Amino acid sequence: MMRSMIAACMVGIAGFVGGASAQEPVEPEIVVTGVRAERIQAFVEQVSATGPAANQIARWDDDICVTVLGLATEQAQFVVDQISYRAAAVGLTSGRSGCAPNVFLFFAADADSFASRLVEERRSLFAYFREEHVVTRGRDALTDFATTSRPVRWWHVSQTRGADGDRLGSDTAGNSSPPPPRDGEIRPDADGITGVQAVRASGSRLRAAERQDFNRVIVIVDGQRASGYSMEALADYIAMVTLAEIDPNARIADFPSVLNLFDSPPDVAPTSMTDWDRAYLNGLYRSTRNAASVSQQVRDIARRMAGESRSGS
Repeated sequence: MMRSMIAACMVGIAGFVGGASAQEPVEPEIVVTGVRAERIQAFVEQVSATGPAANQIARWDDDICVTVLGLATEQAQFVVDQISYRAAAVGLTSGRSGCAPNVFLFFAADADSFASRLVEERRSLFAYFREEHVVTRGRDALTDFATTSRPVRWWHVSQTRGADGDRLGSDTAGNSSPPPPRDGEIRPDADGITGVQAVRASGSRLRAAERQDFNRVIVIVDGQRASGYSMEALADYIAMVTLAEIDPNARIADFPSVLNLFDSPPDVAPTSMTDWDRAYLNGLYRSTRNAASVSQQVRDIARRMAGESRSGS
């Protein structure tokens, strides 16, 4: 069982970060003003990660359900509340009663060995094996996740759905079937072609017939490397990489972002999400979900970050 296997690798690390105060989930939409459009688009291009099999940026559809292991109860609840707060700001619902976890957040004393062991023993959690309509950043990226030392590491598993959110494949078929044909009867399908599955595409150069929805996210925090940073900053960092698939190798030192948290000592590090971070999330969750390409989505998000009106999307 995953919980018992993980317990051997986890430690309670209450107190390893600063205290925190509760926040109310009320926040106006943030836009980045007074900045050249090219600079905003460069930020979006840097931070946005996609799977090699998908030409779209993924996002959550509606609900997220967070579970935390390895952290003291009070601090774990604060992290959950902060993620929920940031999720609510972009229109998501968190923690419905009886929800099935789809955000798995682990705090480990030795994240390097824990990540390696988790990937080795729970490969299905990371969608290691090829699954139809399931998208990740691939096995090379998973090796990087398991072997590269970071204060926080994350892994997203996405699912390709129809533009309207329907599942793809045989599970979209109706629950009832017509009676078998009588002897000698040839029964064509709706398009008059026998024995061929009919597919009706609604895509165009402006819209795709499919979209990418997050199915689950795994986040591992290294208790030692994150030590000393405020709980508010750490929780916002986790929220950022939970709500968006961020490129872990993004070069964003020149941009104001909580993603630069661990590039500075705790006493001068960012203390929360910045306007850029919040504008990016707002742009992502208001952009065209079934965009025809990543580049189209990037431009859409950048325009929304800058508060510009949409055109040609």
